[in-house]
Amino acid sequence: MGSFLCKFSASVFHGRFSAFVASLLIAIFLIPAEALAAPKPLNAVTVQDKIVKRGVNGWICVEENSGVALVGRIIAINPDSFTMQLPNDPEPVTVRYAEVIDLRTGASKGFWIATGVGIGAVAGMAVWGFVHVHNLNEEHQLPGIPSLPNPVP
Repeated sequence: MGSFLCKFSASVFHGRFSAFVASLLIAIFLIPAEALAAPKPLNAVTVQDKIVKRGVNGWICVEENSGVALVGRIIAINPDSFTMQLPNDPEPVTVRYAEVIDLRTGASKGFWIATGVGIGAVAGMAVWGFVHVHNLNEEHQLPGIPSLPNPVP
């Protein structure tokens, strides 16, 4: 059993797996630097659109140009500001759209799609590996002991 696993792992690491890792590294290095750069500064119209899209009772995290970071639930949306209820503060806080320099609304739909695809790929590879390691369809098995012909008297 041990020699089979050694041969299997050697064929995996020297075959398609190495090509997959090489392709993955090439794709990572070809990502434009702009995609990894800091996000563009927000303007009031963009902030208002994102707040309206998130809606009342949605949780958000904002950073104001004064350096104060606030995390809380949106309780009111106004034309020039919005009001948040912070978890440990009984008083609501009003924030003007023009004062927001960073806004985080949580994971995007694309993140959840990528996460689902990743989990599915890992599960598929696990099933594929299980089937091929345990050889469930019994291919490549050694033949049985051949029957010897009757001895000649």
